Amino acid sequence: MSSEAGNLQFSHQIWQTVVDQAKKCLLRREFCPDQSRIENLRCVHFEEEIDSSYGRQLWYFEAVGIDPVGRRHMLYGALEFSIQYGLLESSQAALFDDPDHRQRFLYAATRPFRNRVWLNASSKIWVRLVVLGVSAICLATAIRLIAAMLQ
Repeated sequence: MSSEAGNLQFSHQIWQTVVDQAKKCLLRREFCPDQSRIENLRCVHFEEEIDSSYGRQLWYFEAVGIDPVGRRHMLYGALEFSIQYGLLESSQAALFDDPDHRQRFLYAATRPFRNRVWLNASSKIWVRLVVLGVSAICLATAIRLIAAMLQ
């Protein structure tokens, strides 16, 4: 959880939007809307909207879902919202059977994407091989051109 997310106060409209999205998330997995319930809804990550980028909010919730057969399922939900020009827009919603999977969702969503590729050792090797290959082709072409010009 980001430190500022736990201390923020949200308007009734924001709470209602988040609750509605959590209910839609349960409906998409075909749980009974009347018998299922959402518990412990909370904001775990908050990025303020600034002039150069949109803001983001990530919310967690736990839910007890009742399937069409009547079995109870403990579910762990994650909701991601984008804040665009002051408006809250849903961007991702996910339900997990395991809280560790939900934690991985938060980790992936909050880690900057541009750094992920370069941290992988195999990506570094492939990029170096491609650069080396292109350089070798360019060098061979240059040598052929020089040799053709000298003849």
